[in-house]
Amino acid sequence: MGCARKAARGRALAIVLLAVLVLVQGVPAAASPQWCHRIRPGDTLSALAARHGTTARELARLNGIRPNAVLRVGRTLTLPALPDLSRGRLPPDTVALTARPGHLRRENMAADRQGLSRLRDRRMLRRFVRAGLLVRLPEETRTYWVAGVPDWLRVTRPWTKRFIEQLAGGLHGLFGTRLKVTSLARTVDIQRALATWNHNAAPADGRIRSTHLTGAAVDLSRQPLTDREILWVRLVLDRLSRQGWLYAIEELQQAHFHVLVFKRYLAYARTLASPVHIGGC
Repeated sequence: MGCARKAARGRALAIVLLAVLVLVQGVPAAASPQWCHRIRPGDTLSALAARHGTTARELARLNGIRPNAVLRVGRTLTLPALPDLSRGRLPPDTVALTARPGHLRRENMAADRQGLSRLRDRRMLRRFVRAGLLVRLPEETRTYWVAGVPDWLRVTRPWTKRFIEQLAGGLHGLFGTRLKVTSLARTVDIQRALATWNHNAAPADGRIRSTHLTGAAVDLSRQPLTDREILWVRLVLDRLSRQGWLYAIEELQQAHFHVLVFKRYLAYARTLASPVHIGGC
């Protein structure tokens, strides 16, 4: 009899612990806001409004559509949390994206899985540009500018360019700030020269070589950004990294974000109705 009571108490305790776990798992939604929603089959404005504590009319206004509009599956809708971002209402405990041991090896393994070649020299780089494997970035646009990069190295992979455009568009749309790009593609010769004076630079050869050699990596400066803008970039990069669209770390000594963008980012990019949605759903 005593054993039966103990078993019953054990089952009751397990149910309570499970309930607590479910409740705890629901907390991050409040601490980590969603500012957009990717439309799924069966979604309606009224159902989404009830889920996010607003009205169908307000959702329609935020998205510039009619309250009875048919929602297109796969596209994104703006949620009421979006206006809060520009006011700095972000999770205050968003931590820096510090590199973990072995991060260069993991970056290179990811590049190898995507079949990305490393740029040996200027001749190879030019050949890739002619073939469309690398695309040029303008030195300056309304939402970003490239600083300290020679004209012939102001190139990147097509999906990395799209990422830069969308991240910069989101930053400018929310905060009115332009993104500063400080490094793009590099050749082996350039990387070796860089390593002679920059002791933080990755090598040009081996299993932990710089992924800038693939043309898919980009460095984004933190220096012109305010604290709330840095928080937003961290949150966006962390979410996109967890979802498998890219790999990002934050180099604190040199005050920049290093991002290796994956080919599949283009599939994600096509779902965004607006750059300000980036990382929000």
